[in-house]
Amino acid sequence: MAATFLLLTVLVQTATAMTARSAADAAVSAATRRSALPAADIAAEASRLRETLDAIVPGADSVTVDIRVRPRSVVGFASIRWSPPGPVLVPITITLRAEVPLAFAP
Repeated sequence: MAATFLLLTVLVQTATAMTARSAADAAVSAATRRSALPAADIAAEASRLRETLDAIVPGADSVTVDIRVRPRSVVGFASIRWSPPGPVLVPITITLRAEVPLAFAP
């Protein structure tokens, strides 16, 4: 019985972690694409991404966000320390990265 409970807990936490990672990946990609546009406010986009990640990943203990502009691209980074629902076996760290080319006005 205990083994079944443990297995069920691990399966639920894994499925929830994959859902949280997928949603966070979409948010990081979107923020990076918005940051690549001309006259984008990088600080505002980073703040908006942090707020979005706090909202879509319930149980996030800490969220670290960084958006960097390189000569030809924009790179977005996010790291989320997350405690899954239920009994916390081990906190999970979700690390995401997205890179898009800079958009130039024609």
